[in-house]
Amino acid sequence: MDVAAATPGRGSPYGRPMRRLVWTVVVLAFVAGGAAAVDSVLRGQAEDRIASEVTAIPGLQTTPGVSIGGFPFLTQVAGGSLDTVRLSTPTAAVDGLRLDDVEVELSGVLIESPYTASRAVLTARTTPEAVEDVLAVDLDLAVRGGQLVARTTVAGLPLDVVLAPRVSGREVSVEIAGFVLAGVAVSADDVPAEVTAGLTGVWFVLDGLPAGMVLTEVRVLDDDLLLRAEGTDLDLAAVVAAG
Repeated sequence: MDVAAATPGRGSPYGRPMRRLVWTVVVLAFVAGGAAAVDSVLRGQAEDRIASEVTAIPGLQTTPGVSIGGFPFLTQVAGGSLDTVRLSTPTAAVDGLRLDDVEVELSGVLIESPYTASRAVLTARTTPEAVEDVLAVDLDLAVRGGQLVARTTVAGLPLDVVLAPRVSGREVSVEIAGFVLAGVAVSADDVPAEVTAGLTGVWFVLDGLPAGMVLTEVRVLDDDLLLRAEGTDLDLAAVVAAG
């Protein structure tokens, strides 16, 4: 038996099919890589277009970052909707309230009119000083020990009124959670009624949120507050405007 003739390779009856198989794999790999590159380019163009359209919306200080999630992008386009679109901007303003680290995540975004998102979640941070600017009452707010407090004085001594923020619809309100006079916890009976007047009730309203979005959380962090709003079946332009 001729061993050389039986071995796949040059002169072998199996050589040409094997080489064709190898070249087919190489070509398919190249095509797949090219398709991925095209997908990436088109995704980037779509992100740039969204970002450029958002810059004209009042309240934004800088061009927002845009990230379209899911892969491949072209398959999503063919299906008529994008899995997720994330928008972010360092700062924005809603109804005069300065917001920082604003992020909007949209899910199920239709790419044809009426350009709706099946769900939207907005998160942002705001400072006690920013909240002071939108209140109807004059308060000295701060975050101390993970608690939101309004500082005043009683008989020349510093008094911290501990506040527990709450959300309902688009309103942010507070409840009085305690009192700390000169570093010592005291009861409400030890605090003049006029000191607490105007502290409870609605603090501010964010009617500038897109139609269908409501506040779902307000949380006190180490130095500021976190706001979260959610909504469904929203107009994309309206959701982006909130960011």
